[in-house]
Amino acid sequence: MPYTADISRANPACLLFLLDQSGSMTEALAGQPGQTKQGQSEQAISGILNAVALRCSQGMEVRDYFHIGIIGYDNEGLQTIFPGTSIGNPFLPVSQVAETARVEQRQVREPDGAGGLATVTRNVPMWDFYFWSKNPHPGNGPTIDLLYDRLGGTPTCKTLDAAFDVLQRWIPQYPASYPPMVIHVTDGESSDGNPERDAARVRELATNDGNVLLFNVHLSDVAAMPIQYPDSENSLPDRFARSLFRMSSVLPDSIRGLAATLDLPVRENSRGFVFNADMTALVQFLDIGTRGPSNLH
Repeated sequence: MPYTADISRANPACLLFLLDQSGSMTEALAGQPGQTKQGQSEQAISGILNAVALRCSQGMEVRDYFHIGIIGYDNEGLQTIFPGTSIGNPFLPVSQVAETARVEQRQVREPDGAGGLATVTRNVPMWDFYFWSKNPHPGNGPTIDLLYDRLGGTPTCKTLDAAFDVLQRWIPQYPASYPPMVIHVTDGESSDGNPERDAARVRELATNDGNVLLFNVHLSDVAAMPIQYPDSENSLPDRFARSLFRMSSVLPDSIRGLAATLDLPVRENSRGFVFNADMTALVQFLDIGTRGPSNLH
């Protein structure tokens, strides 16, 4: 069975987040005032990065079982998030990712182990992902590579092309590793063409353990019931949702089994896709989508 490779420092797992940073991400998430798509995605991804670092901790040491990268994109180009990275190499080992966080007290929503979320106050590591709305200290910001002129809109195709180039170089270095997982968070349609071909190229890349997993989560400013892990496009509401469905990988058995334990609506051919995600669905999606590699050595 594929997607069963053990994870070690010699054969690390790879997490690549593709994060929509367009101006519409400042809108309210699921119609909830004060909870923007930008702020909630930043909080949710920070929570996942912290959870991954904790999984890799042995005493005071964070072992480099994961390589993690984040590529943000908007109408001005693509940029990487972590200091010292670039579009050509967006990854840092998880120990270095942990070192780039700041700590602040927040009320956070966490999986409660029963398929829901509980709100708790914690001192939590946080990362800044939206640099156009913040003022990072000089010298501590990301390396920014503008890949194209000001075209406007949401350049999903360019972003997936960048992911393909990055993973095409990463995989030959770690051919025995668990396949890379690409998590795409967006709230809008592609403005630079049909991204389905580019998504297919990413999914066709493979390690010895299986093909790259590409998961997509759509955030909306409309209060609507999330559509979670569909196994068919027939019931999806529009062309955009059907396109994201086709772009998404079928959930491997191990991830589908985890989702089932949380009473999420998964079936044999469910895909890693959520449409109209609210905060609960977003946190669950990110948790499930990054939990594939479970055997750390």
